[in-house]
Amino acid sequence: MLYLAEGISSKSVEEYVRECDANGIYIRALQIIKGKEPVVRLCFEPYDFETPMHLYSLSKSFTSTAVGICVDDGLFTPDTKMCELFADKMPAEMTDALKKLRLHDLLSMQSGHTACVLDRIRWSDDTVRAFFEQPTTYEPGTTFAYSTAATCMCAAAVERVTGKKLVDFLDERLFSKLDIKKPIWWECRDGQTLGGTGLHLSSNDLVKFGMMLKNKGVYNGQRIVSEEYLKLATSTHSVDVNNGSPDWTAGYGYQFWMNAREGFRGDGAFGQLCMVFPESDITLVLNGEVGNMALEVELIYKLLDTMYGESGDTSKFERFLDTHYIPERKNDFNNDISFTVADNAAEVETLRLFGERLLHVELGTAYGRKEFVCGNGEYILNHYMMKNMSPSITFLDPAVNTVERQSVLAAYEYCGDSRVLITLRHKNTCHVQHWVIDLDKNVVDISLHVGDMICNHFELAPMASE
Repeated sequence: MLYLAEGISSKSVEEYVRECDANGIYIRALQIIKGKEPVVRLCFEPYDFETPMHLYSLSKSFTSTAVGICVDDGLFTPDTKMCELFADKMPAEMTDALKKLRLHDLLSMQSGHTACVLDRIRWSDDTVRAFFEQPTTYEPGTTFAYSTAATCMCAAAVERVTGKKLVDFLDERLFSKLDIKKPIWWECRDGQTLGGTGLHLSSNDLVKFGMMLKNKGVYNGQRIVSEEYLKLATSTHSVDVNNGSPDWTAGYGYQFWMNAREGFRGDGAFGQLCMVFPESDITLVLNGEVGNMALEVELIYKLLDTMYGESGDTSKFERFLDTHYIPERKNDFNNDISFTVADNAAEVETLRLFGERLLHVELGTAYGRKEFVCGNGEYILNHYMMKNMSPSITFLDPAVNTVERQSVLAAYEYCGDSRVLITLRHKNTCHVQHWVIDLDKNVVDISLHVGDMICNHFELAPMASE
């Protein structure tokens, strides 16, 4: 889908998109709003602007907004000390650092830790107590260390003073006013909202949020959060001196990064962006799968500098958007083959491939039979439940042993008699799985980002036909 306003150079936009693709920046949806009007809207098939997607750390900017609303309501201030707000969660013997720790320090990523401690606390029976038990190295408020765990405590602060889950509070005070359906927001094991990750919103939802920020806290004439708080939140309070990229050393506010050029942004892993350029009166939202976020931002600046001009014929560009991610239709898979599978993290015990034109993949697991269907030259939407097959920055908690819902768009290519290539595009995350099934070697290699594990290798043993 492509929309370019009058005066936008289709050549410049197409060059930007193709340069992104050539550099491993795989865009799903891009929207640029000038003032109140869209000037660029594009998405690649099979994606759209309406489907909620995991925002990763872009979630942090929403938690900051919730903090701002609570500040406006007089429920706490940035200088509120955590030892007072969470007196019942403090260790019996508090360190001087804990006695000094303020909400401001958590918001600005200056909690005193040397690194994020989320993986040490999110699986505990009491997330908040576990956070305050973690040792610190620096005096709070002095040293930047990017920490999703610190944002989790900001979310906990909101929940403590409001008596509501973070998503419920924001549904009343933000989402409903932006005409956004109440979203999914992931939690820690004990039910504490993650705050710094786990929020799922669509491209269109992010545009509304970005426009509210650009309009200094007002959307459709309604005041959401005060201009005073947003000015504070989007001002520099700390600096990540260890990151050499200009847009990650320009400064950090209250869960917002400063842009090197102008304005500020929320961003999330693998390239989720909501960028605000107040002087230029521009809001920009991008969702995709990105390896190099510094280059992603650099190319955005290049586009903003060149996007005005004469619009030419867009038919070839539109076809590129409609077909680039769609596998070419090749040979139909007309067969029925079954295998047993060697031990693996997903606890898959058997694999069956069968079908005519459509490929059915049936997985026999220790927790039930799973199946998804792949199109040939087209994607088919599937929903199924799998263990340890959800793309994620970190591994799932082995104690929880979660079987998670997968929503994937599936397609396959059958390369003669030897290889089946399967592409699974996750609908609600920015990730893509690639399965290479070698029927001669009896192996399956699955590229899937789960923690430090990028690839699963399954050994197969053919089963006799019945």
